[in-house]
Amino acid sequence: MNYNKNKSEKSKLILILTGVLILVVIIFIAVTLAVNNNSDWKQSSTSNNISPDSVTFQDATESEDSEQETSGTEEEENYNYPKFADDAIKLDKSNIYSDYAALVDVETNEIIASRGAELKMNPASITKVMTLLVAVENISDFNATYTITYDMISPLIEQEAARAGFEDQETVTVTDLLYGMILPSGADATVALVEYVSKNEEAFVKLMNEKAEELGMTHTHFTNATGLYNEKHYSTAADLTILMREAMNNNICRKILGTVEYNTTSTQQHPGGILLQSTAFSRMYGSEVKGIEIIGAKTGFHDQARQCLASYAKAIDGKEYVLITGHAPTDMDTIWDAFAIYGTITGTYDMPTDLDTRTTTTTSNVYVIVTDEYGKLVTDENGNIVSELATSSNETTTETVPADDYQE
Repeated sequence: MNYNKNKSEKSKLILILTGVLILVVIIFIAVTLAVNNNSDWKQSSTSNNISPDSVTFQDATESEDSEQETSGTEEEENYNYPKFADDAIKLDKSNIYSDYAALVDVETNEIIASRGAELKMNPASITKVMTLLVAVENISDFNATYTITYDMISPLIEQEAARAGFEDQETVTVTDLLYGMILPSGADATVALVEYVSKNEEAFVKLMNEKAEELGMTHTHFTNATGLYNEKHYSTAADLTILMREAMNNNICRKILGTVEYNTTSTQQHPGGILLQSTAFSRMYGSEVKGIEIIGAKTGFHDQARQCLASYAKAIDGKEYVLITGHAPTDMDTIWDAFAIYGTITGTYDMPTDLDTRTTTTTSNVYVIVTDEYGKLVTDENGNIVSELATSSNETTTETVPADDYQE
């Protein structure tokens, strides 16, 4: 009897201990679930209240039509974008003809003189600097050839677009196309390069916009490779300084943008080649501002953009500068503006203070370097280079220029 009684008591004790153990396990599970739920709630709450410091540059610039600021997160993320120097010169209509201008010190990446530098402008044929950069980066053989076709140049003739002068069925080198696009701003060479690199303009323009994004040109969008007017084709003077600086950092682009004249390779259509002359350098020598020399340039023009100029200069102390001037009335106004603005660096060229009271004309005189039938520079008996001053009446007067002042 005692044995059975003890056995019964042991069974009850085991049941009690088992129940206690089960209860402890249940309590432990309940506490764990409560802690996890509380943690999940906190995480969800945090994700719905994002700190301003965590917003990326891409988030902040999602809408290209929204107002942009050049400080805060955007400025920190876009390291390539030029900052305004504390003592930056503010130009206005009394100083320059161009409505848009930005002068950047390449070493410090600071805007040191400007007018409307961050306002939307149409870059016209300055666009071709991006076309040049993208083409050069995507060409492996610069001796490769491409054949121009009638279907390619016929629309350009009808549009009276500037052309390098290549003809139907003319086979030219890729290098000749690059010079033909930049020096005379040839649309024929541009179209040929686009088709050579990407087969069609849409694919090429995609590369252009990708490059602009890579460079931090946050206020730029391209719709074509030539710079023809399109409402959605735009940039700013500040953005274009980024482009010109990048192009001049590329040895091939730098050489082309700094070339005064170039003779294309002999072809069946042009046995002596075609003498190409820089539109930009035909309007200047590059050394008009003492102490600084313009070593690279590209012009641009159409009715909406008016006259534009991208230029790059090197001072006597070795420092380099990039300047964009745009939306000027005449072809020489943007050149005079460039001289005056570069003059703020050296103090050797007067900055106008009364342009707003002057009468602006729609014509201007242009000096043209004289060459012979073989494309060689003409000099007088003293070895001076001869140039012609083309006037609005199409009459010309000849003058001589010391050979030392002419930049190859």
